[in-house]
Amino acid sequence: MTYKTRFQYLLDKARDIAQAPSPLKRQLPALFFFTDPKRTPHPEDIAIHMPEGCGVIYRHFGESHAPQRARLLRRIANDNGLTLLIGEDDSLALEVGADGVHLRQQSLIRAGDLHARYPHLTLTAACHDIETLRTLTGDEGLSAVFVSPVFTSRSPSAQGIEALGAKGVRDLTDVANVPVYGLGGISCDNILSLRDTGLSGIGAVEAFSLRT
Repeated sequence: MTYKTRFQYLLDKARDIAQAPSPLKRQLPALFFFTDPKRTPHPEDIAIHMPEGCGVIYRHFGESHAPQRARLLRRIANDNGLTLLIGEDDSLALEVGADGVHLRQQSLIRAGDLHARYPHLTLTAACHDIETLRTLTGDEGLSAVFVSPVFTSRSPSAQGIEALGAKGVRDLTDVANVPVYGLGGISCDNILSLRDTGLSGIGAVEAFSLRT
């Protein structure tokens, strides 16, 4: 399978998952590419090959060239029909004209203020536990939360954390008041197992590598 075929397959299956019956309606792409400075050091090379209708969440983690890369990703997103969110950095999102901001779980407290100040920005956030998910009422201005790790992942943040699996994901979506996306270890080999979990979409990192 070529990488372009793989990207399209992931999008098709993510859309299938998102179309499963759910009381929560998503307003975002069904599939997001999460950048990572170590695992995907050149995200622009990936974004330019992504199918129209996908999303990119650029997480720069303080890279010195983040503004230049964000502007490049914005151009690619404009040219290819992609949605661009910037991780944590609302100033950079506003500077480059990104579609929104993705927050860490620790930054969830900022969501309401960001939504009030910048209602045009789409807001998403990470959410790693059912207790935090239960506290979200749907009034925070969040379009979605990403729960992780769905499967075993090489992400540093997932080390030592038991994967949710399909059942664990279902337990989370059952109590959620906002659309839930899955992240962590999702690939062409396991995405089909998430079809009836209540997810509104999928996020992935290494599934978007340019290997063939």
